[in-house]
Amino acid sequence: MVENFLDNTQEIVSVSEINKRAKSLLEENFPFVWIEGEVSNFFSAASGHWYFSLKDESSEIRCAMFSNKNLQISFEPKDGDHLVVNGTLSIFEGRGQYQLIVEHVELAGEGALLRAFEELKKKLHSEGLFDDSLKKELPPYPKKIAVVTSPDGAVIQDIINVLDRRSPFFNLVVVPTLVQGDKAAAQISRAIKKASKLKNIGLIILARGGGSIEDLWAFNSEEVARTITKCSIPIISAIGHETDFTIADFVADLRAPTPSIAAEIVSQSYSELNETFDNYYDYLTVGFGSFLEYQRLRFENLINRIRHPGDKLREIGQKVDYIETNLVRNIYDHIYSLQNNFKLNEQAFTQNSPVHKIKEVKLHLQNTSKDLLNVFQAKTERKNNILGELVATLQAVSPLSVLARGYSIISTEPDGQILSSASQVKIGQKISAVLNEGKIKAKVESKNLNEN
Repeated sequence: MVENFLDNTQEIVSVSEINKRAKSLLEENFPFVWIEGEVSNFFSAASGHWYFSLKDESSEIRCAMFSNKNLQISFEPKDGDHLVVNGTLSIFEGRGQYQLIVEHVELAGEGALLRAFEELKKKLHSEGLFDDSLKKELPPYPKKIAVVTSPDGAVIQDIINVLDRRSPFFNLVVVPTLVQGDKAAAQISRAIKKASKLKNIGLIILARGGGSIEDLWAFNSEEVARTITKCSIPIISAIGHETDFTIADFVADLRAPTPSIAAEIVSQSYSELNETFDNYYDYLTVGFGSFLEYQRLRFENLINRIRHPGDKLREIGQKVDYIETNLVRNIYDHIYSLQNNFKLNEQAFTQNSPVHKIKEVKLHLQNTSKDLLNVFQAKTERKNNILGELVATLQAVSPLSVLARGYSIISTEPDGQILSSASQVKIGQKISAVLNEGKIKAKVESKNLNEN
């Protein structure tokens, strides 16, 4: 006989009913939960719904996110993503499958930060904020440098040590700010604006030491990026280590791998400054020599072009006077210009270079200028003496000088043939005689030929 285990008081329910009751029980006791896990078996249906599993080391749970919810999400998850989701626990009655109905999803931890970094980078790049055309040129010798950083960290000390070693005359201003934490981005933005308004600031260094992506996150702020772009003063970003990149690096005018390297970029060593001064000295020496040689050749060329004693000599004399006056004026103007340029460079290098070296170069320049001017004046005087001797010689052999001694120049009329023998004229022929003062006309009445 078969034993009957059921009595008349025991309830018998269908599969659908038990699934329905289990679903209600879950939804009543777990109305809203947050769950963290790794995505697996992700599937996006044609309807737009997402289906996937969340798992940890030992368990997993099926998840469903309907299209009206996932349309609000800026990314599509993929297998391996680490997510934090919220929603309600339920049962899919058709299969009796326990699942999470997801309302919201976001990347967990560093993954979320990296995705946010890439999204902002893409946005700013599309707006043209990374274009080279926006990059400002760094000044070669900034009068004053502002460093936007934490005043208490090792970063500012590293920058000061490099500048002291390479260029101890730099004027440095520290604009303090938080460099980490929720309030850091707003403070960094305000500090950059403050630094740009300081008097005589020629360059800004935005600096921070190394750290995790969370530590450096303030420099990935859109607010900081736009402040850097709008800043009128050139900015060098020196954030983290060489392998660290932030949004600030992409919008800055120049990225330095480390704060110390940023300090090296803006400074020049003593040897570089000495080389600059040596180049100036060589330029002045060669320039003056070439200039004087060019004027000497011009002067000699003018002397050699003398073709006739009278008007030509006076014309050349006027040209010599003009050249001499113009040459002296040009030399004085050139010396004055060089001295002005030197003074400007001296002012620019006042806080950046060895003062003793500047004084030595300045004194040497003054002595060189005087020596060159003396040499030129001596050469000019010698050339004038030579010119005077040439003029005297030409005047001595000039036909005008011969006439002054009582001689005359006789020519036939009307063809003007100069006569050197009585055989060249006929009796009764008209002739003219040029004297030292005036001219006379005559007729040949007789002629005699000297017998040799």
